[in-house]
Amino acid sequence: MATVLKEREISGEPIDASDHLTLSQWLAGTFLRWRLIALVMVLTLTAAALAVVLIPPVYRTKVSFVANNSSGSRLPSSLAAAAGPLAGLATQLGMPSGPDPSESPNFYVELAQSRELLTRLLQSRFRDPRGASPADSARLVDILRLRSSDPQRRLEKGVKKMSKAITGDFDLTTNIVRLDVDARWPDLSAAVANRTIALVTQFNSEQRVSRVRSKRLFLEDRVARARAQLDAAESRLREFNEQNRSWRAAPSLVFEEQRLQRELDRVSNLYLQLQQQYEATLLDEVNDAARISVIDAGIAPRKPEWPNYPVLFPAALAAGLFLGFMIAGGATVYADWRGRNPRSAGYLSSTLRNVKRDIGAAVTRKSARRLNG
Repeated sequence: MATVLKEREISGEPIDASDHLTLSQWLAGTFLRWRLIALVMVLTLTAAALAVVLIPPVYRTKVSFVANNSSGSRLPSSLAAAAGPLAGLATQLGMPSGPDPSESPNFYVELAQSRELLTRLLQSRFRDPRGASPADSARLVDILRLRSSDPQRRLEKGVKKMSKAITGDFDLTTNIVRLDVDARWPDLSAAVANRTIALVTQFNSEQRVSRVRSKRLFLEDRVARARAQLDAAESRLREFNEQNRSWRAAPSLVFEEQRLQRELDRVSNLYLQLQQQYEATLLDEVNDAARISVIDAGIAPRKPEWPNYPVLFPAALAAGLFLGFMIAGGATVYADWRGRNPRSAGYLSSTLRNVKRDIGAAVTRKSARRLNG
């Protein structure tokens, strides 16, 4: 209450214990606690300085590549023209415009952050930044120095850490995929970024080539069967013509000849379609081997992402000023409440002293049991 009365004396306002705390009184009481505000600002700057010392630097490498569409997934020109407006709308909504969702840019972002690819990345070897020789290399999971005696648990921790270190974004209009890779050392950051693109290309190529190969093997079997059916249909029609040279004079023989000719036409069309699909699959198996076109390869950054001193110092100063002002404002409100409610404030103080005494006694008893035990 004395603080509130002092503030009102300074402001020249009449003292009335029934008055509520006004905004001007709260601001005056907050500014009078400028030492508390300064202390909070100093503590905030000290915490920022400790964070700079204790938290290792972070270097970020940016890479980008284009996700190409396979020839097998492209629409024919007539269908593409008809579906143009709908395809554009689907692209704007974030959906793939082609029939294969695994060719969308979002697929490559998810692939770069998948457990399978991150596990391969952790087991890849890189130049050890802590090594004495530039030729020293180690697995990424060993460079990260994850604490665990179980190798599988170390991989789990590594996957979790690298999923946070690798972030991705994409542009739907250009199919450009961008990846940001954070690491403690600049050379390691660039090497991990380039290795990530290589693993995405390798994994994507393996899956697509395997899929096209399975399709080719299936079509090979179907083409062989269709060829056998075609040969059988031709043989039946030839035998019919050889055995019935005057078949045009008998209506039943005319009907039978037409039936054999229709069967031959059907099998012939089926064989030609399967043969065309088989030839297209042979081309797709070669064309789909490379799916990634790198735009920006990883280059070791010169400037760390953390700590960013031009941003860190003003941010810490502003945060300290804000916290100090809030704490001083809270202290002003508490002082006014304590002055208006002395009995409640006394009860609160005594309760806090009792809680503090009970906690201290419990800690002392626990320590004594440990020493005796």
